[in-house]
Amino acid sequence: MLRTVVAIERDGLDVRVLSLQFDVPNAEFDLKDAVCKASTDYCKTPDGKRTYKYNCSYFNWADFAMSVPQEFCEKYGFKRIDTIVSDIEVDWDEQLVDDSQIEDDDEEGFDEEED
Repeated sequence: MLRTVVAIERDGLDVRVLSLQFDVPNAEFDLKDAVCKASTDYCKTPDGKRTYKYNCSYFNWADFAMSVPQEFCEKYGFKRIDTIVSDIEVDWDEQLVDDSQIEDDDEEGFDEEED
Protein backbone atom coordinates (compact mmCIF):
# COMPACT_ATOMS: atom_id res chain seq x y z
CA MET A 1 0.00 0.00 0.00
CA LEU A 2 1.38 3.43 -0.91
CA ARG A 3 1.32 6.31 1.57
CA THR A 4 2.40 9.88 0.89
CA VAL A 5 3.80 12.18 3.54
CA VAL A 6 3.81 15.91 2.89
CA ALA A 7 6.22 17.77 5.17
CA ILE A 8 5.65 21.52 5.27
CA GLU A 9 8.03 24.17 6.56
CA ARG A 10 6.67 27.65 7.18
CA ASP A 11 9.01 30.57 7.77
CA GLY A 12 7.05 33.80 7.77
CA LEU A 13 5.56 34.03 4.29
CA ASP A 14 7.94 31.43 2.87
CA VAL A 15 6.67 27.87 2.56
CA ARG A 16 8.63 24.77 1.54
CA VAL A 17 6.97 21.45 0.84
CA LEU A 18 8.60 18.03 0.74
CA SER A 19 6.59 15.06 -0.56
CA LEU A 20 7.74 11.55 0.31
CA GLN A 21 6.15 8.32 -0.83
CA PHE A 22 6.33 5.03 1.07
CA ASP A 23 5.31 1.42 0.55
CA VAL A 24 3.74 0.16 3.80
CA PRO A 25 2.19 -3.22 4.64
CA ASN A 26 -1.35 -1.98 5.39
CA ALA A 27 -3.49 1.03 6.31
CA GLU A 28 -2.99 0.49 10.05
CA PHE A 29 0.82 0.65 9.79
CA ASP A 30 2.21 3.43 12.02
CA LEU A 31 4.48 5.07 9.47
CA LYS A 32 5.51 8.04 11.62
CA ASP A 33 6.62 5.72 14.43
CA ALA A 34 8.56 3.52 11.99
CA VAL A 35 10.28 6.56 10.42
CA CYS A 36 11.28 7.78 13.89
CA LYS A 37 12.75 4.38 14.76
CA ALA A 38 14.64 4.13 11.45
CA SER A 39 15.95 7.68 11.91
CA THR A 40 17.08 6.95 15.46
CA ASP A 41 18.93 3.81 14.35
CA TYR A 42 20.59 5.74 11.52
CA CYS A 43 21.68 8.50 13.92
CA LYS A 44 23.53 5.86 15.96
CA THR A 45 25.85 5.16 13.00
CA PRO A 46 28.99 7.25 12.36
CA ASP A 47 27.39 8.99 9.35
CA GLY A 48 24.15 9.51 11.23
CA LYS A 49 25.93 10.96 14.27
CA ARG A 50 27.74 13.44 12.01
CA THR A 51 24.46 14.55 10.43
CA TYR A 52 22.74 14.79 13.81
CA LYS A 53 25.57 16.82 15.36
CA TYR A 54 25.88 19.04 12.27
CA ASN A 55 22.17 19.87 12.64
CA CYS A 56 22.61 20.85 16.31
CA SER A 57 21.12 17.57 17.58
CA TYR A 58 18.09 17.87 15.31
CA PHE A 59 16.92 15.40 12.65
CA ASN A 60 13.81 16.16 10.61
CA TRP A 61 11.90 14.80 7.60
CA ALA A 62 14.26 16.46 5.11
CA ASP A 63 17.24 14.90 6.91
CA PHE A 64 15.48 11.54 6.77
CA ALA A 65 14.83 11.89 3.03
CA MET A 66 18.40 12.93 2.27
CA SER A 67 20.29 10.64 4.63
CA VAL A 68 18.60 7.44 5.81
CA PRO A 69 19.48 4.42 3.64
CA GLN A 70 16.72 2.04 2.57
CA GLU A 71 17.94 -0.81 4.78
CA PHE A 72 16.96 1.17 7.88
CA CYS A 73 13.45 1.59 6.50
CA GLU A 74 13.13 -2.08 5.59
CA LYS A 75 14.20 -3.08 9.10
CA TYR A 76 11.04 -1.37 10.37
CA GLY A 77 8.70 -2.80 7.74
CA PHE A 78 8.43 -0.06 5.12
CA LYS A 79 10.18 1.16 1.99
CA ARG A 80 10.82 4.71 0.84
CA ILE A 81 9.92 5.07 -2.82
CA ASP A 82 12.81 6.98 -4.34
CA THR A 83 10.96 8.37 -7.30
CA ILE A 84 9.79 11.88 -7.82
CA VAL A 85 6.31 12.21 -6.34
CA SER A 86 5.61 15.33 -8.36
CA ASP A 87 7.42 16.61 -11.40
CA ILE A 88 5.75 20.00 -11.66
CA GLU A 89 5.02 22.80 -9.24
CA VAL A 90 1.88 24.87 -9.64
CA ASP A 91 0.42 27.96 -8.01
CA TRP A 92 -2.71 27.08 -6.04
CA ASP A 93 -4.47 30.17 -7.40
CA GLU A 94 -3.39 29.74 -11.02
CA GLN A 95 -6.26 30.48 -13.42
CA LEU A 96 -6.92 27.31 -15.43
CA VAL A 97 -9.60 28.66 -17.76
CA ASP A 98 -9.15 31.25 -20.50
CA ASP A 99 -12.04 33.67 -20.03
CA SER A 100 -12.26 34.29 -23.76
CA GLN A 101 -13.12 30.60 -24.26
CA ILE A 102 -16.16 30.73 -21.99
CA GLU A 103 -19.39 31.85 -23.58
CA ASP A 104 -21.67 34.31 -21.83
CA ASP A 105 -24.20 32.51 -19.60
CA ASP A 106 -27.12 33.89 -21.61
CA GLU A 107 -25.72 32.49 -24.85
CA GLU A 108 -25.10 29.05 -23.37
CA GLY A 109 -28.60 28.71 -21.94
CA PHE A 110 -27.40 28.51 -18.35
CA ASP A 111 -30.31 29.00 -15.98
CA GLU A 112 -29.53 30.48 -12.59
CA GLU A 113 -31.43 29.02 -9.66
CA GLU A 114 -34.62 30.86 -8.95
CA ASP A 115 -35.29 32.13 -5.44
